[in-house]
Parts: sequence; C-alpha cells; structure tokens
Amino acid sequence: SLLSWVFPMRRRSVCLQSFFVVAQSFSRPVSSRFSVHFRLASPKRSFSSLRSVTAMSADKFTVALCQTPSVSSALEVSEARKVALASAKEFVEEAKKKEPGLSMVILPEMFNCPYGTKFFEPFAETVPGPGEVVNEAESPSTAFLVKLAKENSIWLIGGSISEGKEGKVYNTSLALKPDGTIVAKHRKVHLFDINVPGKITFKESDTLTAGSEITTFEGPWGTTGLAICYDVRFAELALCMRERGAKVLIYPGAFNSTTGPAHWKKLMTGRALDTQTFVVACSPAPSGIEGEYPAYGHSLVVDPWGETLVEMDDKKGICYATLDMKRLEEVRASVPISHQKRTDMFTVKEGAA
Repeated sequence: SLLSWVFPMRRRSVCLQSFFVVAQSFSRPVSSRFSVHFRLASPKRSFSSLRSVTAMSADKFTVALCQTPSVSSALEVSEARKVALASAKEFVEEAKKKEPGLSMVILPEMFNCPYGTKFFEPFAETVPGPGEVVNEAESPSTAFLVKLAKENSIWLIGGSISEGKEGKVYNTSLALKPDGTIVAKHRKVHLFDINVPGKITFKESDTLTAGSEITTFEGPWGTTGLAICYDVRFAELALCMRERGAKVLIYPGAFNSTTGPAHWKKLMTGRALDTQTFVVACSPAPSGIEGEYPAYGHSLVVDPWGETLVEMDDKKGICYATLDMKRLEEVRASVPISHQKRTDMFTVKEGAA
C-alpha cells in the first residue's frame, strides 16, 4: 500500500549502549521569548488494533505515549500524588517491556494532579531545571521522573506538574535524558482561559502564572520543541521552535470533551504542516466521574506530511510510533516552504517587539 511505502517498518538491530553514550552528549536546552513582525506590501487507527513498531537510531526512533487515567479529586494531596506516580510508573515500565528498543516516553499534562484551578496550588511543588539539585522532599514528582528515566534508560517527557515558585504557580514540563539528567524545563506560555457558553468555562489564570520562554532541547535525532496544551493554538510559537531547527514538537495536553472533538487533531495536524515536523501530543484519559474535568484523550502522533501515524480513543492505554527523520527531510525537500517565505513582507522573531 501507499502508506507501507511511505512509512517502512523495517527492524534494525541497534546497540543500546552506543545510543545512550551518544544521547548523553546532547543536552542543550534553549529558551527565550518571541514576537511577530509584519510589513505590509502591495488514516485513523484505533488503539485496540495497533501493532507496535521498533526503531532507534539517529534517523529513526520510537516514542510511547502513556494515556494515564485522570487523577481523582476525591483523594487528599499526598495520597492522590502517590496513586498518580504509581500509575505513571506502571505505564512507563509496561511501555518499555513491550518495546525494548523504545527511545522516549511521554506523559500527559498534569499527570500527577487533578486538572482544576482549585487543585494547582495545593499540589504545587518545587520543580528544578537543568543543572539544579533535585531534593526529593521538596520535589517528589521531579525526583520520581529522574529515577524513572534512569531505571528505564529512556528519554522522558514528564507531562506537566504544578510548580510553586516564589508565591507563583506554573504549569511546568520537564525533559530528561536516559541517565536522569534534566535537559529542559518549559512553563506553559499561554494559559487556558475560555468560555464556551453552555458547555465549558475554565480560567487557568485564576491560579497559574504564564511562562515567558520558548523551550527546545537536543537529542540524537536533532532538535525537539517542548510546549504544553493550549500553547498549540499559537502557530507563531511552533514556528519559532522550527526556526531553531526543531524536527519534533511535543505537547503534553488535556483538551476536553468540548474543544477536543472540534480542535485537538486539527490543531496538531496544522502545527505539523506549518512546521513540517513530527507533532506528538499526549493526553490523560477521562476519569468518567461526574463533576471531574472531562479530558478528551485521543493521544496522537502526526507526521510532517500531515498524516496521523497513530491515534488513541479516550480509554487509558499506551500507543507507539516510529519517527523517521529521513521522511521528514523528504517532505521538506518536496515542499520547501522554509525557503519560500516572503521575508520581505513578514517575519517571525523571538524576543520583544
């Protein structure tokens, strides 16, 4: 079939030890602001039917998306966190067991906390960044992620967690190398403040403070951009990450049953096409409990051509996809939009206007 020709699934034997030696040499997080300047001139597959794929090299690597259950708001903070971390551990270990050549695992937004403004502050903890000391008493979730990455020898995107810093609360994601080193820290730049009459009203800014930096990091496959959920609605942010050389954009997210069916897949596909990158979006599964945040699920991976490589339904579980960097280069060479932009008319730049 055409798909099997475009996305070959040949197995390659790979030396894991050599991979991680190379991986340890890539650890440059980069962050800054952005602005936009204008000058006017005249095939979906269900989770139950998925078969896993295996590949790991500088050209191909396999990712696993862990669609963990939403955290219950019925439990008190320490117990809820304990249950959530145990669940994440189980999912990551299962992913690695089923795919021994797995390169990266992604967890969902707020994977250790109920998704609601009244929960962000009581669940907040210190979240160290690259080069900072991790104190388990102050940063239990970060310490957990460090250990999890190291024990499973994987790149790990720690979904996001509630971060408390100097009286402010942030929605924060971490990227970790297979040795447990933190290589990037992203604070959600665009806060989820919406009002869809008769359906959903949510205002993250009631509790959270927005971040102010663009986040990318380096891996053996190249540059990866990291953002969170509502950030995906802003194409300029994705384009700035592409300007830095990003080949993969990762969005831990938690769209809901109103905006999810309408926009989730369209936005992820749009960013993949805008930037000609692989877009990886990992969501929690809904709890199904009345009154809880109605997470949409549907974790998915979209390739640079806009094809959906894998998409889950709303049930908890794990899905896998192999990202082929050679395919990315083929797409960019076939439709060379990065060389065709009318920079005499408009530009997208980082930093203040």
